[in-house]
Amino acid sequence: MDEYNGYNVMPQQPLPPQQPAPKKKAPFWLGLLIGIIIGLVCLFICIMVFLTGSIGRRGQNISRGGYYDKIDTLLSYLNSYYLWDLDDETIETALAKGLMDGIGDKYAEYYTPEEFEDLMEGMTGEYAGIGVSITMNDNNEVEVYKVFKGSPAEEAGIHPKDIIIEAAGITDFTDLDAVVAEVRGEPGTTVDIKVRRDGELISMTVERRQISMETVEYRMLDNHIGYIMISEFDSVTVGQFNQAIDDLTAQGMTSVVMDLRDNPGGSLDAVVAMCDRVLPAGVIVSTEDKQGGIQTENSDDANQLNIPIALLINGNSASASEVFVGAIQDYGKGVVVGEQSFGKGIVQSIFQLSDGSGLKFTTENYYTPSGRSIQDVGITPDIQVSIPDEAYEDGVVSEEEDTQLQAAINALLGK
Repeated sequence: MDEYNGYNVMPQQPLPPQQPAPKKKAPFWLGLLIGIIIGLVCLFICIMVFLTGSIGRRGQNISRGGYYDKIDTLLSYLNSYYLWDLDDETIETALAKGLMDGIGDKYAEYYTPEEFEDLMEGMTGEYAGIGVSITMNDNNEVEVYKVFKGSPAEEAGIHPKDIIIEAAGITDFTDLDAVVAEVRGEPGTTVDIKVRRDGELISMTVERRQISMETVEYRMLDNHIGYIMISEFDSVTVGQFNQAIDDLTAQGMTSVVMDLRDNPGGSLDAVVAMCDRVLPAGVIVSTEDKQGGIQTENSDDANQLNIPIALLINGNSASASEVFVGAIQDYGKGVVVGEQSFGKGIVQSIFQLSDGSGLKFTTENYYTPSGRSIQDVGITPDIQVSIPDEAYEDGVVSEEEDTQLQAAINALLGK
């Protein structure tokens, strides 16, 4: 046996484990007879498949195929030759994650029971962590795009646009979920974080605390212009959004800026309920599934917001935030300001399995009220404006430096 770059090179390929050595060839006539029998059986199966219509109905069903034999063979090799022991749970998780990683859907995930519990907890808007939102940037780096006010992260000195290069000693992050798994934990515990900022490495220890996410922030600007920032769409967001509108209306709001920059999306149910508070009666969004079935969500005009609206978006505004902005834009209810949005016009569904684990994968396309698909396209602002790079130098973009916000305010004032 030779050794090449640390790998063992077998002089010849071993037989699959637990398989007998090759036997003496059978007589020709016996092989011919077996071949004829197999051919007749296959022909019968094909005829039955055709008659029952099991193939060709709105796409081909996934069936038990030869890959089961491949998996059995792979497991036989592992059991016989792999240096270390493998338990059933490890193999089961590896198979499930590998399947979801390999189907070509970048949004597909398999979650262990513990991971699924964390996922569901995060969707409620409450969790134990440090109080940041992160994204994977164009360089495949984990970038902080929001630091929550009053959070442990803000107290420790983490800034938007910081690149997280290490968390709890882990540096090789496979995806965002891997980072979240390290950063979240029991309240009162700490996590060591290392970030890169302007080429400098900064280390800090951050305490984990119970975070009740304020997904909506609001205030009154000059000229009775309300400002509502929506960071994501969770189950808590609908009530926070309605409260923001009610409070600002009571303060005399006559127009409003709705800020969805860096909003990665979230719950479709939440965004539909929020659109219902803003739009006239009609379609909010329609979805189309694998079988061509179309479902529409509608507003009823009971609470239409009849004041001028400006919407702020950028390249990180995605998914549910694009549903929200696209619907308002289609109805001509608001002017859209900023940069081209992300372009995610597909819907993922989450399924919990009987053992507590779960799956997430793409199940539907969605369309704006006018029938637009924004998948890989995004929403084009009515007024295109970017924020200069120098505005980010101190880690905080002031209201005066925020050229997109200023453009939205000018649009509402008719300037």
